[in-house]
Amino acid sequence: MASFTTFTGLGRSIDPRLRSHRIAFAGALASAVLYAAIAAATDRELSDALTVALVVFIAWAIGRELDPDLPQVAVWAMPLGFAALLYDMPSALASAVALIGIRVVAGTIGSAVTWVDVAALAFLGFLSGSEPVLWIAGLTLTIWLVTSPEVGSLRFVGLASLGAGIGLGAWLADPSNVEIAQDAYLLAAAGGAVMMLAMRPSAVISITDARTGPVDAGRVGLARKVAGAFIMWAAVMGGVAGFWMVSPVLAALVATAFAKWFSPGA
Repeated sequence: MASFTTFTGLGRSIDPRLRSHRIAFAGALASAVLYAAIAAATDRELSDALTVALVVFIAWAIGRELDPDLPQVAVWAMPLGFAALLYDMPSALASAVALIGIRVVAGTIGSAVTWVDVAALAFLGFLSGSEPVLWIAGLTLTIWLVTSPEVGSLRFVGLASLGAGIGLGAWLADPSNVEIAQDAYLLAAAGGAVMMLAMRPSAVISITDARTGPVDAGRVGLARKVAGAFIMWAAVMGGVAGFWMVSPVLAALVATAFAKWFSPGA
C-alpha cells in the first residue's frame, strides 16, 4: 500500500490477515447471498444483492469510525444495516459520502492529507455546497478543514472551494423546491435521540492507522455528532425516504449507542 498512501492520506487498506476485516468481508458476502435468496423467493431485484453487500460493508466501516476501540460495534452494525435495508434499500452513494465525512472528522487514519485528497474533497464540497440537500456534507467538510491538524495549509484551498460551492448553491437554490414532510421532524428527533445515547466516548485508546499517536476522543465524539447530523438532515430533507437512505449510518450509530450503555469503555 506504500504507493497508494503516497497519493492519499485518507485511504485505508484492507488487510485480510486482520480478523475484523475478514469478518467484514464475510458479513458483506453473507448479506448478499441471503438477500439473493430472499429476492429469488419474492419480487425483489436480484441485482440489488451487490448494493446490499456494499451498504452492509459501509455500515461496518462507519461502526469502526464511531468506536475504534470496540470492533464488535462494527460487527453489530452489519445485521442492523441488513435489517434496515429489507424495509427500504438505502443509497450506497449517500452512505459512502457520510462514511467519508465521518472518517475525516474522526481522525482515525492520522496521515497528513495530500493535494489529491484536498482536490477530491474540495470538489465534493463544491458539489455539496451547490445542492441544498447535500449541505450537510459541505458542513462536515468545513468542520474537518477548520479543526483537523492533518489538513495543514491545504485547508485554505478546500475552504475556498467549499465557499464557492455554497455561494453557487445559495444563488441557484429555489426554496420552493424543498418540501419538508410532516413526519420529517419526528424522524429527525429519533435520529437525534440515538445520537445523544451514543454521546460521548469515555476514552479512546486505539492508535491511528498511520501510527501518529492515539485517536483523539474528542474527534470521535464529534464524528458521532456528524453521524447523527447526517441522519437528521436526511430525514428533514427527504422524510421517510431520506431517513432510510442513510440507514447504514443509523445502524452504526445504534450499535454505538448500545455499546455506550452496555460495554465498558465505549
